[in-house]
Amino acid sequence: MKLLHTGDWHIGKLLADKSRLEEQRIVLDELAAMADKHEPDVICITGDVYDNGHPSARAEELFCSTIKRLCKGGERLVVIIAGNHDQPQRLEALQPLAREHGILIFGNPNSKPLPGKYGNYEIQPLDGGVFRTRAAGEEAVFACVPYVSEKALGEVIYRDLASEEENLKSYQEKMRRLYEGCNVWFGEDTLNICLSHVFTVGYEGDSSERSVQLGGSYILDADVFPKNADYIALGHVHKPQKVAGTGGRARYCGSILPYHSDEVRTPKECLLVQLEKGRAPQVTPLIFSNPKPIERWECRGFSEAEALCMKNQERSCWVFLKIHTEEPLREDQIRRLKGLKSDLLEITPVFPDMEEREEELRPLGERDLLDLFRSFYVNEKNREPDAEILELVKNLAKEEGEERKDEAANADDPGTEQL
Repeated sequence: MKLLHTGDWHIGKLLADKSRLEEQRIVLDELAAMADKHEPDVICITGDVYDNGHPSARAEELFCSTIKRLCKGGERLVVIIAGNHDQPQRLEALQPLAREHGILIFGNPNSKPLPGKYGNYEIQPLDGGVFRTRAAGEEAVFACVPYVSEKALGEVIYRDLASEEENLKSYQEKMRRLYEGCNVWFGEDTLNICLSHVFTVGYEGDSSERSVQLGGSYILDADVFPKNADYIALGHVHKPQKVAGTGGRARYCGSILPYHSDEVRTPKECLLVQLEKGRAPQVTPLIFSNPKPIERWECRGFSEAEALCMKNQERSCWVFLKIHTEEPLREDQIRRLKGLKSDLLEITPVFPDMEEREEELRPLGERDLLDLFRSFYVNEKNREPDAEILELVKNLAKEEGEERKDEAANADDPGTEQL
């Protein structure tokens, strides 16, 4: 069986109040063309199709037209789960119209489709979020676990728990039980696919995922997922990656576009997955174009910035501009730069006394542990840490890094394709 795994479309998302709909339309056209070229049997869309629960009419039109193209008149099965940015009931409201096209939509873990024909596919519901079907001559079971909040899991008792560690354990154990409930339907003679929208331990994020928690979601250990799943299609993280400790079975496809200035170096893709019982999934990344890249420019003085804007006047790109200067930029200078480069989103002057603080203001992911510890120590103690303390932290960081490398090396099957 051949799957196409995509998600985190975030249709309607803005960048500094600028619409990205045209870029999203271009990339989703590419996705439909990829589906036509590679002819997957099933397309898995792992949440956050919209950027908010009240999308505009244009955003809804783009979503509906895209899934209609992807299903190819019911020849392909399209399975969609809600993410934390989606409004579950609003998504599921499309199900009566979507059914004849071979589209299933799961807004919450208890969603249960009606039995019968969906496009060219016969669907047999097994439990909340779980169904069985036949595709490409293979019997398959799908377990669909949309984004689920603590409240939905009955975690309103958090305030009575003793510690944050117990909160995490409680949420994680409830999620584990949810996945175990799916796992009982996964047979030895079926291809078993799980779709979910969660964070996992060790994920590599960016500023699009700003916190350990997003919408109240806790990070989960990799071992909570269904043990008998042949492939686990994940959404929520915008950077494509495998989940360590799953042997390449669990993967994030990432978002379809860069949605933050920190994503400038992250290629965007969907995943073509070939599944055969008893074998590791064969995964091929299919790379999207980047119709309008996000760029960060840094200039010494207004004249250099003016020349750079003039040189790139016709280029299609979003720009965050930083100008090192000794005096504030005048209003006419700012108007001049924005007149030359209409997609200039932000102009940040950097004065001499600010330059020495730039290191402190860099995102945490760009600073090493020793640097972070030194900043913390100075802030708390009002003095630099002793050499002995720094050496101890350095050794601990080195040991931790080596342990992580060993874990990563042991986690994945040697034959599994690397992204």
